[in-house]
Amino acid sequence: MKKHGLFLKWWLFIVAIVVGQIYIFGQGGLAALWELDTTKLSFLLIAIFSIMSVWCGHKTWRVSRFLDSGESDKYLVEKIDNLIEVGWFASDLCLTIGMIGTVIGFIMMLANFSTIDVTNIKTIEDMIKGLGSGMSTALYTTLVGLVCSALLKIQYFNLGQAIEQSRK
Repeated sequence: MKKHGLFLKWWLFIVAIVVGQIYIFGQGGLAALWELDTTKLSFLLIAIFSIMSVWCGHKTWRVSRFLDSGESDKYLVEKIDNLIEVGWFASDLCLTIGMIGTVIGFIMMLANFSTIDVTNIKTIEDMIKGLGSGMSTALYTTLVGLVCSALLKIQYFNLGQAIEQSRK
């Protein structure tokens, strides 16, 4: 077995994520996200994802070292297994924040209907701009929340599977 195989698997996954982010940001994704997500919740989601990924990497390193040593330290395994719940909570939190952004975006869209005057073209133009702003906020926060949650779940599932194997 390769030394630190579990950690290397996590590292490969993170490198693939970083390459994807570099490509997206290079195509103007970060600027579009900043401009179109008026709540900026997407950046909170990215921060949670980044922090929890580094935290998962640290725990993966510890479990990988434990598995490579061949020791039977049940306390370490149980401690990390209990801490994995924090990662699962963070992935669910990403979904929740994404849905909150969706609701805020829809509220922003619907708020524009209260000021519409169909006889005034300016109010209709403002309403259309508000619809676009609200819809982009709703969709971007949903997308970022779903992606961050899914990528965190993959990392913590991998770590959880390794812990289950160490118990056998």
